[in-house]
Amino acid sequence: MPDRINTRLATRTAEMLALPHQVCRRRDCRRNNACSWHRNANGEPCCLINLTAEQRAIFDDVYRAARFAQGFLGTNPEYFQAQAGEQRELDDLAIAIARKSRDRFNRAKWDAAWRARERQARTRGEGGRG
Repeated sequence: MPDRINTRLATRTAEMLALPHQVCRRRDCRRNNACSWHRNANGEPCCLINLTAEQRAIFDDVYRAARFAQGFLGTNPEYFQAQAGEQRELDDLAIAIARKSRDRFNRAKWDAAWRARERQARTRGEGGRG
């Protein structure tokens, strides 16, 4: 990844993908189903070194989507208007990850855009998320 990884966002992404439970070799992480150990050099959760290249590519895609959602849902919510399919699922996952981030850009607008998106989903009959 070209940019330095945001440790908190990477940790949340790994937890949402169940990596602490599925692939981590650290007992603390497996028992708590949460990332407890990070690599000092780049801030990545330790479990990422146990991923195959394909698994790492999936993690990177979800992490990038969450990082994008963290910054742009509050300013450009039109980026997150997919109605169905894989893009909608990726957007939902990215928003769920970014929603717990302390680093969200413009929190009030971000939360308002998230609530509007959820209302729109309920009116289409998809039910609530999150």
